[in-house]
Amino acid sequence: MSDDYVISTNKTRLDVAVIHDFLSNRSYWGKGRTIEAVRKTIDHSLCFGAYNKDNRLVGFARVVSDLTIFAYLMDVFVLEEHRGRGLGKQLVDHIVNYPAFQDIRFWRLDTDDAHELYRKYGFKEPAFPEKIMKKRNTANEAVQRIGHKAASR
Repeated sequence: MSDDYVISTNKTRLDVAVIHDFLSNRSYWGKGRTIEAVRKTIDHSLCFGAYNKDNRLVGFARVVSDLTIFAYLMDVFVLEEHRGRGLGKQLVDHIVNYPAFQDIRFWRLDTDDAHELYRKYGFKEPAFPEKIMKKRNTANEAVQRIGHKAASR
């Protein structure tokens, strides 16, 4: 980690308002996510916050895992004004090498636009995508968006 940034898993340091703002307003994957949903995801994940010299949150990622077989890397972002300095690479490198994850056999992540970044850390497209299934609860998404609209009034 460069001297300009530090990464921490201490959840009490996380700036939930910054995380919520980025995910719900600026990310393509978390549009409309409520602050309640963001808090719940933080509560049930191992979170990584990246902080600048002023101790402000400038990057974030979280992992859902059983710490043995499977880990799902999610909600990875670096605030726009801190991009282009290698912080995203440092954050992903820190996470995949984090001691609690050394036994993980299978990692997963979803991305529309950062394939090259993740390939540097061993991620690749599934060899047999026809064997992978997913279930999307669209009713839950609608409830979360309604909650978001009500909260913004």
